[in-house]
Amino acid sequence: MTQGNEKLLVESSSRRLDDEEVLSLAGFDDTRSLMSVAGAIRDVGHQNTVSYSRKVFIPLTHLCRDVCHYCTFAQVPRKLKAPYLTPDEVLKIAQDGARAGCKEALFTLGDKPELRYKAARDGLKELKQDSTLSYLRDMAQMVLDETGLFPHLNPGLMAADELAEMRKVSISMGIMLESASDRLTEKGMPHYGSPDKVPARRLETLRLAGEAKVPFT
Repeated sequence: MTQGNEKLLVESSSRRLDDEEVLSLAGFDDTRSLMSVAGAIRDVGHQNTVSYSRKVFIPLTHLCRDVCHYCTFAQVPRKLKAPYLTPDEVLKIAQDGARAGCKEALFTLGDKPELRYKAARDGLKELKQDSTLSYLRDMAQMVLDETGLFPHLNPGLMAADELAEMRKVSISMGIMLESASDRLTEKGMPHYGSPDKVPARRLETLRLAGEAKVPFT
């Protein structure tokens, strides 16, 4: 690490680094020092305050086309009463959350289950929906309109046009990126048989979200 960057490390504990200065630290391998800088920047801005958002959990569907071998959220159709929550069920959860003081509605679901399960396709047909994402969009809009809760969406992989649609009905979105290593998709590993867990595909969704200026976790 250069003398100039050592100086930045010291200064970061007493002042806020600008964007260019922070970016100049990105290419260094000394993670211990970088963690120290990150902690110092956090402390300058927030001291010892820990913030959180009160969210109500809305599991729109437990179906998923992936088979992550550690996941306890995803279920197969035979273990579920119905493939999707109904609009009435979604609204009741949201209303209960609003009465409890929640500010956000956290929509959680599996990646495009209709590509794997006939039950999901039949469920969407019964709901008069083209896809899980179209149903998510409509339910997020309903919750926003009916309760005032801000939707946060976790729909998995999305293309640019899908991100644009979801952005209209949400305050933020997120995606799980457990690892950037393709090794976890190999036979015998936890993401084997999970096409949506290929790191490059998830990183692409993150990139597209950044380009669309979507608040993303």
